[in-house]
Amino acid sequence: MVDNKEKEIQFQMRISSINVLRFSQYDIGEFDTNKIDVIEYQSDFNVKVLEESSELAVETTVKLKVQELDSYFGELKVLMKFHITPFETVIKKERGGFQIPDALMLNLLNIVAGTIRGILHEKLRGTILQNEIFPLIDTRDFMKAKEVK
Repeated sequence: MVDNKEKEIQFQMRISSINVLRFSQYDIGEFDTNKIDVIEYQSDFNVKVLEESSELAVETTVKLKVQELDSYFGELKVLMKFHITPFETVIKKERGGFQIPDALMLNLLNIVAGTIRGILHEKLRGTILQNEIFPLIDTRDFMKAKEVK
């Protein structure tokens, strides 16, 4: 349930697809993995409304930057789609765009962030970063900074 203008809306949400669009790992030389905060995680979330299929698409790019070398170790780009029912009740059409309830956006971004962490864990297996502990992400910061397209 989502609180939208003091009115509870009941809906169903499911992940309809998860696609790794790109994973790149770069040869950048050696670095000390024992240092604290050796990797800077740069994340970008973009949300699109797919009205015709009753879905929300969240495209996420994460870049792993080795701070001591000032070079990128890798990049992951993932597209996740979520099917929302009843779509028109939850996602309101407004002039020039759509209104997505904040609680739904926070939930979506938390699911995406957790999925990204899992994909990175698998993709980095066998690399120098296989034991890296991924930082927690406060997705509320992304909600403040991004505008839904």
